[in-house]
Amino acid sequence: MRYHQVNLRANDSTELFVRQFVPRETERPHRTLLVVHGTSEHGGRYRHVAQEAVNRGWEVIIPDLRGHGKSRGVPVHVDDFEQYLQDLDTLFQFFELNPTRTAIIGHSFGGLISARYAETRPTRMAALVLLSPLLGLRVKISPLSYLLGKCMTFVAPRTRFHSTVPVEHTTRNERVLRHRQQDKLIHRSITASWFFEMKSALEAVWKEAPEIIVPMLTLQAGDDQIVEPSAAAPWVAKTSSRDRSFRLLKGHYHELLNEPDWRETLAHLLSWLETRLPRVMATAEG
Repeated sequence: MRYHQVNLRANDSTELFVRQFVPRETERPHRTLLVVHGTSEHGGRYRHVAQEAVNRGWEVIIPDLRGHGKSRGVPVHVDDFEQYLQDLDTLFQFFELNPTRTAIIGHSFGGLISARYAETRPTRMAALVLLSPLLGLRVKISPLSYLLGKCMTFVAPRTRFHSTVPVEHTTRNERVLRHRQQDKLIHRSITASWFFEMKSALEAVWKEAPEIIVPMLTLQAGDDQIVEPSAAAPWVAKTSSRDRSFRLLKGHYHELLNEPDWRETLAHLLSWLETRLPRVMATAEG
């Protein structure tokens, strides 16, 4: 596997850090997997996913969302949710991604971003995989914090609020939990603007679900304590995709690709993708 890292300039000049993983046997594979991570994490947490996918002939591109990881921007802040979608546009343009040979995997908040991307840019991808997508919040927000945050969006939108998500709710994998607690690239607070832009996108993703037409696989953790696990199936049913699959993984926590049986989950989703985007072997002519 060959690894590259790139710093790109977004439309507003925010610097985005991007990881690219490519199989050694070809200069450029004929299919690409774009992975969109969740809130308060970063793309480096998906290196094990990239390794498995590259072994099966995929090019894998994993950006750090703006305000996350090694990307620039105010930590876990956005002025307008559309900026996340425009950042994906920048990636497609820079890497010259072929929409007919590119699949997107989105986890949690990254699933919300990916779903909105599929709704607003339905011809940009060949397939979509959502992992415990943020389609409804299960984490409780106190009425006082909600009201204060709403007020701050008007007077001080970058006001920070500490995350109320218990780290032990993310995965049952003790090794991953220990590593997460030591990870200096993980932010543990959000801004008022980020929260209410997320809420606005959440309303839009339900309203515009019929705009999704691409093949879609949705895997939802059954024991999810972060997003609402009962939201995924009804949302999937509202889409217009003629090739859609839904699977509830009972007993699983939120981060499906960090659970003890992550290899089985990843193998399932890669096999699903590979029936839609079969591998094309490189030739001497390229």
